[in-house]
Parts: sequence; structure tokens; C-alpha cells
Amino acid sequence: MRILFVFTEINQKMGFLGFQHGLASISATLKANGYNQIDLYHMSPKYDIESFLNKMSQFKPDIVGFYCIAEQFRFIKRIISEIRSYNIFIICGGPHITLHPQCLEEVSGLDAICIGEGEYPMLELVEALEKGKDPTKIRNIWTKKNGRIYKNSCRPFIANLDELPFEDRDLFNFQKSINHYGMAQLRVMLSRGCPFDCTYCSNARLGKAQSGTYVRFRSVDNVINEIKGLKKKYKFKEICFDDEIFMLKKELVDEFCIKYKKEIALPFDFDLRIEFGSNGLLGKLKDAGGRMVIFGIESGNEEIRRKVLKRKMSNRQIIEAFRNAKGVGLKTKAFNMVGLPGESRESFEDTIRLNALVNPDALTIYVFFPYPGTEAYDLCKAKGYLDDDSEIPDNYVSRKDTILKMSHFTRQEILKCSRWFGFNVYKKHSLKKAIAYKIFDSSYGESIVNLLSPFRKHMRRFVQGS
Repeated sequence: MRILFVFTEINQKMGFLGFQHGLASISATLKANGYNQIDLYHMSPKYDIESFLNKMSQFKPDIVGFYCIAEQFRFIKRIISEIRSYNIFIICGGPHITLHPQCLEEVSGLDAICIGEGEYPMLELVEALEKGKDPTKIRNIWTKKNGRIYKNSCRPFIANLDELPFEDRDLFNFQKSINHYGMAQLRVMLSRGCPFDCTYCSNARLGKAQSGTYVRFRSVDNVINEIKGLKKKYKFKEICFDDEIFMLKKELVDEFCIKYKKEIALPFDFDLRIEFGSNGLLGKLKDAGGRMVIFGIESGNEEIRRKVLKRKMSNRQIIEAFRNAKGVGLKTKAFNMVGLPGESRESFEDTIRLNALVNPDALTIYVFFPYPGTEAYDLCKAKGYLDDDSEIPDNYVSRKDTILKMSHFTRQEILKCSRWFGFNVYKKHSLKKAIAYKIFDSSYGESIVNLLSPFRKHMRRFVQGS
């Protein structure tokens, strides 16, 4: 069977681009079971159907599988409409599909969707299609056949993550992803799932899609062995661990710090919940090679953070966590959002003030997006901030624009707040840093960052002081 995965990043201009952990894991599982005719089409940064159709004619897939997040769904529907007459099996998976499974009914030409984790469902589907067996009874897979939709229950979450093969990073142009913005940074996941119920995140409801334990951790040896193998194949100078929840298990952290320092010894960045930002934990991670800790502030307004986002940490805890990190010698980075449901220009000033107070070495500002299936999305619908059936416009740029319509906080005001956020946070601390952020957050910021990527080290020293 010839399998073509499709990964779209159209109009996406922020974050670690060009790689997706889930697709890499599914591909690795298929290859480990003898299915090696797998390729990837990465559509980015613009919608380009001609190039995709050329890929289809060259590769001649039997199965086309799309990874889908909400912002990309409009483009995926369009691609499917172009290939639905082909004699191929078309399936979609990803968080948007799990939270919005009714899309199977809505999209003509879509044969199936995968709900939840896709490694073993996709393996069973490929085996069934290869052998000409009925694909309508596979757990986690909903199929559409002869006008009828077959809805199957889901298997439990994969209990032992170590049983999975290491991600197939060769499926992607992975060295290019590592080098994005000149970072030379490897991204690694140590866990799956999240125990928290933040309203804006899909995790709160993804955890209910399957039975069993949602929050799971890889063993330290498994992670260390993967990194050792990747050091032989790719060039990178540092690592970023993407999970917020790895630090929940003290014994795992202790083992990680000892083994990582001894066997890997590369600088690393890591995400951490504010609630766990103690001196002791941060000190261990700094000693193991930690360079920067990334904290999610999201909003500086305690009422919005608590009632709208269900982030229950106080401003006092945020200030203390940043102080602790700096005290042990870690660089700090703050994640923030603007354009939250119910937020106003005045309440967003609290986010500016709190960031200015903790003075992180780096920061990021995202424009809020309501993911269908999340509690925040339901709130936006209930408050009338979203049109019932409006499509996201083609020129919408993920995390840099808003689709909410709030009379008390207009789109123009939200975008202005986003563009001037870094400047307003740093203007009293460092004018050169404030101006640098104003340039990077401008409409030309992406082009400037890419242009300067060969000088990443000097850019970091200029902006972060390291």
C-alpha cells in the first residue's frame, strides 16, 4: 500500500514549523510493521493545489491521510474536493477531527476519520485495505460507505509509550525544521496528555475521547536513547522539551536530570506550569543543562485567567515563579494571549503590566483562537462573538489575527495590542529590546527573522542577553 500523508501549514507564521509529532509516530508504527511506501506532502506557506496534484500523479497513493487542526480545515476540505474522484481512500485525523467528528458528514469525498491516537487504528486500516477486508469495524475509525456512517468505539489510550517506535523524523525535511529561524533546536516530547482543564486547550476534551489513562510518560531511558540516535543523524545544538506536564513526576525528573546531564549534556529549554516553579525543581533542571524555562501567563488579569481560561494561579505565584527561575540562573520566557473572550483593551493592560513586572528574557504574544469542541469555543458562541456559519477567511494568519467579533474589543484594537505588546513590556527596561520586538512583531517581522536567522546567536544575545 502506498500512503501519502498531507500536512498543511498554510498562513502559519509562528512556532516550530515543518514537523508534526503525531504523523511522525504513525509513520514509524506503519514502517515498523512493513509498510514502507510512505511519503509526505507539506503544503506551506500558501495553498498550492497544482503542486499537490503533481505529487499525487507521481506518487500514486492508495491512501491519503490528512492531519487537521481547526485553522487548516478549510484548506483540507478544498484539497479533498480536488481529489475525491480519484480511486483512493481519504482519511483525516488530528485534534480538530476528534473534537468535531461530524465533519465526516460535512465533507464530500472524505471516506473516514480517526478519533484519538492514530498509530494502531491506522495500522489496522492499512492492513484491512491491503487485504480487501471490511474497514468499517476498526476501533477509533469512523467510515462512510454507501451513504452510511459507521461509528466505532475507541480503544483505550496507549498505556506504555515506550512500546511505540521512535518518531519517523525522516518523513519530514527535519534538518530544515531544526534550522528554522537559525535555531539549531531539536523538539522532543516526553509525555502525552494533560491533567488540567484549561478552557482554550483541546486537551481537556481530547482526554475524554478514549478510555484509560490520558496522562502518560515515556521512560527516561527511552527518551535518552532517542536523543542519542538523533544526534547521529541530525545537527542540533540544543533541545526543547515541549511538554508542560513532564515535571509532575518527581522521581522521573530526578532520574532525568542525572542521566541527561551525564549522557546528553546539551542546553535545553522546557515548558513548566507556574504552579511548579519552585526553587528546588528549577535548580535541578538548571544543573542538568536547562537554559530557559517557558511559563504560560496567558493573561495578566486574574479574573479572566481564573474564570475564562481556568488557569488558577495568582499573580503572586507568577511573580514568584519568574523570580525563582532567575534566582537559579535560568533564562525565562512568557507565553501570552490577547483577544480573549470578554477581554477589553483595559483588562489587557494588566497583561502588559504583569509582563513588565516579571521582565522575562523573551516573550510571545498569540491572538486567541477558539478551537471548536473546547469550552472557550462554547463560551464564544454563547456570547455571540462568533458567527454561526462564517468560514475563516483565506488570508487569516494563525495566531496573528482574530475571528471574534467583540464590540468592546475590536479586531483593530486586538491586532494593535499584539503588534505593540513586546515594545510596551520592555520600553522601561531596555529601549533596544523594545524596538527589536516592535520590528519582529510588525507585518514584516517574519521576513526579517528569516533573513537574520544565520545570525541567530547574535540575535539571541541582543534580545535575551545570552
